[in-house]
Amino acid sequence: MPWRRQPAHSAELLAHWQTLGQALGANAPAWRKEGRRLVLSWSRWPRAYHDTTHLWACLRHLQVVLDEQPGALDNPHAVTLALWYHDAIYWPWSQHNEERSADWASRFILGHGLPSTLAQTVHQHILDTRHTPGPLTGDAQWVVDIDLAILGQSDTVYRQFERNVRREYFFVRWPRYVAGRSAVLQGFLDRPRLYGTDWFAHRYEARARTNLGHALAALRDGTLYA
Repeated sequence: MPWRRQPAHSAELLAHWQTLGQALGANAPAWRKEGRRLVLSWSRWPRAYHDTTHLWACLRHLQVVLDEQPGALDNPHAVTLALWYHDAIYWPWSQHNEERSADWASRFILGHGLPSTLAQTVHQHILDTRHTPGPLTGDAQWVVDIDLAILGQSDTVYRQFERNVRREYFFVRWPRYVAGRSAVLQGFLDRPRLYGTDWFAHRYEARARTNLGHALAALRDGTLYA
């Protein structure tokens, strides 16, 4: 089916979206409608990892940062909006998901009377989640580290992540998938640091490198985590 009937965490997500809209002074009916539209979009087939569970995990990581690192973010609202929209459009066979998601965010922000500077910042944060190598600063680094937090989770959680990514790329034949996925994982491992903020690096860097190494070994053996 093209839509999930009951997206995971939908009630929590919609409540979070409403709180964000109130903080921004947004038009309430239009804001509620957009929240429902976003949750539905995050639930679209064939998402198995990039879904409402991932979105909710990102928002929870953000809340921990806000609680433990007060003042670390220059514009928490822009970071929050970027996380809400960063995978709002996600088709595994497309190379333009981030650009389209960023454009969607900009259209909504500008169309509802919010500052153009906010739209520009959110747009760039979303583009940064393409995870191309290169230095990032300030809030952009926090957005990217939050998006990559999954790499440093427990072995059980990470294994499920790899299985879910494969489910999203079901249409790619196994030999080609192994080559492509291995290149992605090795690309991360080759970086001097996976996480740009000291806060995330301290918590997740070592575990993430272990997870990536295990996943690469499994792919070299011609298997996916069971």
